[in-house]
Amino acid sequence: MPTSAIELRAVIFDMDGVLIDSEPLHFEALRSVLAREGHEWTWDDNEHILGTTVLDTFRIISQSVPLAEPIEGYIPAYDAEVLEILSGPLTAAPGVSDLMARLKELGVPLAVASSSLRSWVEATIGSLKLMEYFDVIVAGDEIENGKPAPDIYLRSAELLKVSPTDCVAIEDAPKGIDSAKAAGMSVVAVRTPYTENLSLDCADLVVESLAALRVAQVDGRLLLTT
Repeated sequence: MPTSAIELRAVIFDMDGVLIDSEPLHFEALRSVLAREGHEWTWDDNEHILGTTVLDTFRIISQSVPLAEPIEGYIPAYDAEVLEILSGPLTAAPGVSDLMARLKELGVPLAVASSSLRSWVEATIGSLKLMEYFDVIVAGDEIENGKPAPDIYLRSAELLKVSPTDCVAIEDAPKGIDSAKAAGMSVVAVRTPYTENLSLDCADLVVESLAALRVAQVDGRLLLTT
């Protein structure tokens, strides 16, 4: 890891895998939808879609699974499965609530930049009771190009009215890290059981949990440290 302290003016959180251990929830919803056509979907298969938008998820799936319908036809069924699960109650990942409360106490602007649909993001954040912390939400269905393109992070910084180079992104998957880096941001990566076999080396800082992060004030600067 190149550094153990990152200066910041704003923080932009990915959602799935960062704010909540949601991969098992989405995995089960996807398995259910694909099983209706007799297709099997495994954890190994799932690695290839981590951090992607819903449309890109089914584009990737269609490359290896003989889908009976156009990819857009699967989104309503998947959406319904996921929203039912996200109705809660849900539990935030370790360290999330304390970190966000500290950042808000210091007046740091906060955003969510999630590849999920807007309805999923709002349902998740609402169930986690975190909505009050966020100044900006940008979802995967609101940008033209999904991660690893920088669009979602550039838009988040624009809405926060903060230069991308002054933002720290918190991610858990390589596509998300690449997206934030392409936007010019520093990146903290949270390692999860679902990314343990994937390289997070491009992040500026890698932690096992957000509970490991601290916010320090040094000479008028705010730093994320471990």
